[in-house]
Amino acid sequence: MLRILQPFEIFQKAASSVCIWLNGEPTAIGKRAEIIWNDAKYRVATDGAINEIQKRSNDVHWPHIVCGDFDSLDKQIDVKSAKLVHLPDQDKTDLTKAIELCLERQKSEEWKFDRIVLLGGLNGRFDHTMSTLSSLMTFVEFPVFVLDASNLVMAVSEGESLIDLNLPMCTKMCGIIPLAQKPTIVTSKGLKWELAAHSLEFGKLISSSNEVTTDQISFNSNAHLMFTIELVSN
Repeated sequence: MLRILQPFEIFQKAASSVCIWLNGEPTAIGKRAEIIWNDAKYRVATDGAINEIQKRSNDVHWPHIVCGDFDSLDKQIDVKSAKLVHLPDQDKTDLTKAIELCLERQKSEEWKFDRIVLLGGLNGRFDHTMSTLSSLMTFVEFPVFVLDASNLVMAVSEGESLIDLNLPMCTKMCGIIPLAQKPTIVTSKGLKWELAAHSLEFGKLISSSNEVTTDQISFNSNAHLMFTIELVSN
């Protein structure tokens, strides 16, 4: 089944999004991300992120929910009106648990939203970055996008997918990264260096530093993959 991804709607339709603020490098979350956070229908902070939100309290709205195992929460911070949701499962990351929480609220019809936007999660410790990408793969069937100061990243499910872009907002530099633990056969349309049933695999070929040439690109792949595009300066 053809899947259509519209990642740049996070900038125009934040009011129908859930926004999750992740603990990490503060410089990864700039003014552009703050606007999306403030306009989001629902705002969720992982426990470590509330410390940074507190520092920016003059510029950003308070979250509706603070969740996690609370090992990173500064006990001196007044969480104000935010609901605290304890998610103690140590076999899952705070991000995975936060996404599960949002989707459970959607399923129960307590919340209604069209996409999830993650702020941060790509900077700082490399194992945390890989953990973020793993979470994207876990929830590949729902539109989840990661935004930092320079990148917009998303998982693309196996099969045929269309991705709508906004070329004025990006540098056109992109990457098609195979994260499945098997050779990923990809055919593309809309790239400077097209993939024609190319096999992408770590240790062999990955399609980094490619370029988009049109405002809609397509992929046909036998496995899930990661698509990343560079944004113009924040």
